[in-house]
Amino acid sequence: MEEKAAPVLEGNRDLDELILLDRKKMSEGFGFFYFKRRLQEIRRKSFDVVLDLHNLLKTGIIAYASGAPIRVGFRKLREGNFIFMNRRVKPAARHRHAVEKYLSLLEPLGIQEPQWVVRFPLVWNSQDEDWIERFWTQQGFGRGGLKQETVVAVNPGAHWPSKRWMPERYAQVADRLVKEHGIRILILWGPGERPLAESIAQAMSEKSVIAPETTLKQLMALIKRCRLLITGDTGPLHMAAALEIPTVSLFGPSDPVRNGPSGPGHEIVCSPIPPATHWQKKEIGDHWMMAIPVEGVVEAARKQLGRMM
Repeated sequence: MEEKAAPVLEGNRDLDELILLDRKKMSEGFGFFYFKRRLQEIRRKSFDVVLDLHNLLKTGIIAYASGAPIRVGFRKLREGNFIFMNRRVKPAARHRHAVEKYLSLLEPLGIQEPQWVVRFPLVWNSQDEDWIERFWTQQGFGRGGLKQETVVAVNPGAHWPSKRWMPERYAQVADRLVKEHGIRILILWGPGERPLAESIAQAMSEKSVIAPETTLKQLMALIKRCRLLITGDTGPLHMAAALEIPTVSLFGPSDPVRNGPSGPGHEIVCSPIPPATHWQKKEIGDHWMMAIPVEGVVEAARKQLGRMM
């Protein structure tokens, strides 16, 4: 996996090892030689089976170079990946969740759908927990988040601009929930997203707290302490689902049937405009998210808070 995402899986007891690839080094002038060395290292590990979830040319080459006698991938003709696979699974229908699609790669190993047990353990260390504890108590949220007060996190960012809801609308939702339920609002942000968080805080008439800059591990620990997360289709949504934190998620150009939070306990608010049917979602405009009304998000959050109180 890529180094920047490694903290999501570091410490996972189901994994023996993470093999990291530096995308920056791969794209530099000597990237070919870097990639070749990594492939040689993988080959020396003598793997028995490869499951290729990505269906890309690059991952197909890695699978083949591993020397594993069983290489399971999708039958879909994408980037020539299927050439490197010797066990091919028909991709799941569009109405299946991505998690179910990926789990279907277990079928050639004799593991069928009734046997699937889905869980997403996320772990962090005591230093990260202590760091978040200090922030939590400084803000008066109560030790360990156990104070009667309910903290609701709002996460406005997303890597694709077309998945971002308007900051002023997040502010309206937050103000309504503070007035109606007496909650506290915590605004999350990632790299380059601090201005988004500040614009929500400035647009609110009620008081809010902007989260500090965090690592991925610290973000996990922070989300775990919240009672509810309101966000778009982005990484923290799926972190919350993995941590079994209830969510309200806003879906515009992406399909919630495929990409929604996995598991029970979530409310999804969809744009009335059907999801985009092509993959160039980064620059396709904001009209999907513009069509999501404030009232729909407030009502979904009310339902979630009503279940807790």
